[in-house]
Amino acid sequence: MAKTDVDSYIGELRGIVSNEKDSDLYSLKRELNSLSESSKVFEDFEKETMHIDKDLFKQISNLSLLMKIRRLASEIKSKKQITDKLHSLHFSLNLLKNSPMTNDTSSIKNAIDAFLHDEDTKIDNIADELNDFKTKLEEIKKHHSNLLPKGLDNKIKIEAKYNPHIEQLHSIHKKQKNALISTSNLFLKLTKKHIKNLKKFK
Repeated sequence: MAKTDVDSYIGELRGIVSNEKDSDLYSLKRELNSLSESSKVFEDFEKETMHIDKDLFKQISNLSLLMKIRRLASEIKSKKQITDKLHSLHFSLNLLKNSPMTNDTSSIKNAIDAFLHDEDTKIDNIADELNDFKTKLEEIKKHHSNLLPKGLDNKIKIEAKYNPHIEQLHSIHKKQKNALISTSNLFLKLTKKHIKNLKKFK
């Protein structure tokens, strides 16, 4: 990777995240561990969409909406992997932090590649996944509001069934987004020390 490419990318990233709250590796690790402990929310929501009361089921006139909700719930379940990817980036941050002690340029390259080039963990792709997560939550809310005939009783029943799960998922999405911002800020801070070494990368 050419030094100018990295400089350019980091410059763009700095414009996006530099004004956000800063963090440190230890605080970020605690955030990520908390997210990992919340992963059961994804399974609980998928299970909830697979079960529906007989009385409610009889009122559904458009079963395709129910199928769409179940499909979206299954796709949303995969978003817990965002947390795993952030854990992986946290490991790369530790490499960037400790590499000055070892003077290991290969570890610097591997860490920076994880942020900029690895299709599984690069920042752009994780941001896209977070946007997709939010879009799917909005879609589900739209579908479940149209699942039963209009009426106050039905509105209360549907909201009681889905809303607690959706609110928890929105909370996880927000925490994942904040963790990505903290990760990006730490990446910017730690990478400054290594720009001069990027000339050695091929």
